[in-house]
Amino acid sequence: MPNYPAFIVDAFTNTKFAGNQAAVVLSEKKLSDEEYQKIAAEFNLSETAFPIPIDKPGDFKKASKFSLRWFTPTVEVVLCGHATMATSHVLFKEIGNVNDTIYYETLSGELVVKKSDILKDALAMNFPQYHEIVDLKSKEGSNIFPKETCPEFINDILKTIAPNGYVHVSLAAKKLVIVLDSTTTREELLQVRAPADALIKAHPEGNLVRGAIVTFAPKDPAAQGFIGANNKPYDFVSRYFAPWAGIPEDPATGAAHCVLGPFWAKMLKKPGPFYAFQCYPKRGAEFHLELLPENRINLTGHATTIVRGNIEI
Repeated sequence: MPNYPAFIVDAFTNTKFAGNQAAVVLSEKKLSDEEYQKIAAEFNLSETAFPIPIDKPGDFKKASKFSLRWFTPTVEVVLCGHATMATSHVLFKEIGNVNDTIYYETLSGELVVKKSDILKDALAMNFPQYHEIVDLKSKEGSNIFPKETCPEFINDILKTIAPNGYVHVSLAAKKLVIVLDSTTTREELLQVRAPADALIKAHPEGNLVRGAIVTFAPKDPAAQGFIGANNKPYDFVSRYFAPWAGIPEDPATGAAHCVLGPFWAKMLKKPGPFYAFQCYPKRGAEFHLELLPENRINLTGHATTIVRGNIEI
C-alpha cells in the first residue's frame, strides 16, 4: 500500500497553534485528482498541498523546481499562499533542500520562494499582484456603476457581513474587498459574522466571487488593539471568508494579500512595505508585504511544523 510522508504546518506565524494550518504530502509521482481530493478531505484543513520534483525526479532534497497543486476539502484552487509557505517550510526545514530558492509550476503560473534576506528564519514568496480592483460603492454611499451592472448578490453579501462597509471587487482574483471604518477595534472586528449558508444562498454559483475580505487600516493601531511584534503597529488588518471554496473562514490567506497589498498601497497612497495582520479568532497571522515591479508582490513570513507522519492510500 502506497505510503507518503505528510506534515501539518502552521504558516505565517513563528508560534505554534497560530497562523493557518496546511497539510503537505510528498508524493514522488502524480496521483489522480480523485486521490488528491480524498486526501484533502481527510485532512479537512483549508488546503492540502502536493509538490512533485521536476528537475530532479523523486529527489525532494536536491530539486529546485516542483509542480504544486492545492486542494481544499471540496475543490482544487488556483492559488494558495499559506499552503505554498507550508510546502516551502517542509522542503527547506524538514527535508533539508539544498537550494536557496525554489520554483513552483502552478495553475497561477510560476511562483518563487526563497529564504528571506530581511527577516530571520523567514521565507519570501514572489506572487502575482491583483491590482485591478473595481469600486462598487464609494465612501459617499453611491454606486459607482449603474445598478444594472452591479450584481444584486454583492449587495446581499455586503448586508450579511457589514451593511455599513464600502465594497470593492477584484475581478481577476474573484474576491470582494469590504472596507470597515478605520476606528474599528480588534474586538469589533472579531465580532463580524459571515454565515456560510447565507453567503452561499446569496451567490450559489460562486463563479464571480470565491472569497470575501473584510479589512481596514487602523487609525490608532495601539488604542484599537493592533500592535504586533516589537510593539510595531499593523498597517492594515483583515479577515477572510470563503464558503464557496469550502472554507467558512481562513486563518491566514496569502492569495487575499495579493489583493490587499496593491489595494492598500492605492488607498494609503504609499508603496509599502506593509506589515499586515489577519485577525482570525484565537489564532492570527502576520504578513510582511513588499510590492515589486511587473505586478509581483513578496509575501514574507514564518512557519512552524506541528505534525510529522505518513499517509497511506
